[in-house]
Amino acid sequence: MPSAFNIARAAIYATVLLWTIICLAVDVHLHGLLATSDLTRFIPFAIFVCSASLIIMLSLLGFTLMRERSPISTRIELGCLGLAGTFWLSLGAFLATSDSESADVECFASAGSTSDVIDMPGFSSDTYHAMYRVLEAFSLFNTILVWGFLVFLSALVLRQHFMGHRSMWYCAVTSYPWFGKGKGSGLPNPVASRSRSRGRSIGARKGDRYSVWKPRSHRAPVHAHLATDKYDKYKRGASPRR
Repeated sequence: MPSAFNIARAAIYATVLLWTIICLAVDVHLHGLLATSDLTRFIPFAIFVCSASLIIMLSLLGFTLMRERSPISTRIELGCLGLAGTFWLSLGAFLATSDSESADVECFASAGSTSDVIDMPGFSSDTYHAMYRVLEAFSLFNTILVWGFLVFLSALVLRQHFMGHRSMWYCAVTSYPWFGKGKGSGLPNPVASRSRSRGRSIGARKGDRYSVWKPRSHRAPVHAHLATDKYDKYKRGASPRR
């Protein structure tokens, strides 16, 4: 089962991806309807931001399936999030300060005519303003989500860094236990370590017994030597003097 952190990360990225697709669809639709002018400069910029964000989010979500073999490490993901967040922040600021927000749509009978204003079925100034507000709102939402998760992940990274677990810079975000004890959690558990230490202590006690028994084996020749001396003395005392 994936951890709560990985589930929240996937939900945030999927939400950003969904809103990016909606913004891209609106931009492409406006690009096909509106003539190029100073008031429509936000459209190509919005298409670029949506396309770049789409590539980034699809990469981050796609390589998540590779888990430990993912080529996107923590530092690369932080850089991607910072880049995507900067793009969305720039687009949101541009949309909020542009004169295009209050512009009206005028449809002419021909491309060279500027006097024969006609009504275009299905598209008007109200429709344009509604689409513009959608772009502005979703840009703000994506900015909040991307920068919010970036700040949260940066706090986790700095916490692990100051704890001494600097290996997390080079592994995938989804494979690191951010709320655990770092890479040290992969070592044998305390029960196994105590059993090994108990085995070492038993082996040490066996070695002590052997060292105690070993001098006893040296005393046997000593007793034999004393018995031999006694036997020689007995024989010398029993022989007649010459």
